[in-house]
Amino acid sequence: MELTKQKTYKKVFDMACADLLRLDLQEQSRKGDIRYEEKGRSISLEIPFFDENILLTIPEFSFTSSRKGATVNLVTKIIILHYIVHASGIPLHTEQISYEDIGPGARHYLPVFEKRVAKPLVTAFGFNRDAFLEAGIALGAQEEVYGSASFTLNALPRIPVTFILWEGDEEFPPSIKILFNPTIAGYLPLEDIVVTSKLAATRIIRAARLKYAEEVIE
Repeated sequence: MELTKQKTYKKVFDMACADLLRLDLQEQSRKGDIRYEEKGRSISLEIPFFDENILLTIPEFSFTSSRKGATVNLVTKIIILHYIVHASGIPLHTEQISYEDIGPGARHYLPVFEKRVAKPLVTAFGFNRDAFLEAGIALGAQEEVYGSASFTLNALPRIPVTFILWEGDEEFPPSIKILFNPTIAGYLPLEDIVVTSKLAATRIIRAARLKYAEEVIE
C-alpha cells in the first residue's frame, strides 16, 4: 500500500515538474512572492515554507531546506511545485473563510479536513490553550485575538492560515476553527489545501512536544 502511494506521489511530482517548465518562472515567482535568481543555466527559487526557507534549483529540481539536517519530503515538494504553478498573483483579502467555503467541491473534502487537521489539534490542545499558543509562536506565528487562543501561520508566502482554539471546560467540549484567505484557491488546489493544513497541524503539535521535552530536560 505504501509503495503504491509513493508511486502515485512520484507521478504527481513528475507532472508538476513538467507543468512548471512550461511556465515563465520569473513571472510565477513574482505572482507567488518568491525570490528568483538565475545562475548560469540554473534557476534558483527561494520559498518560505512555515518556519524554514526551501531552495529549489531548476532544471535539477533539487530541494534544500534552510533547517540544519532537515530533508524535504516528496509531499512537501509537490505542495511547493503546485503553489508556484498555480500562483495567480491575486492580492490577499482582509476577510477570512472556512475550508468548506473556499469553492465548489470543498464540502466534499470537509470530513477529511476535519479528521486530518482539526481533530488532532483538539486532541492535543483542547484543554491547554497556553501550549497551543506557545507552539504557534515557536513556529513564527502571529498571535490573534479570537477564541481562547489563536494565531496565524504563513504556510507559504501567500497562504496564511489562522488557527482558533476554544478551550474546553466542564460544560463545553473544546473546538478548533481554521480559517483561510479567500484567495487561497488561486494558489493551491483543494486537495493540497487539506495536505498543507495537515502539515501545519503536525508542525504545531511537534513544536509543543519539543517545548515540553526541553522543559523536562531543564
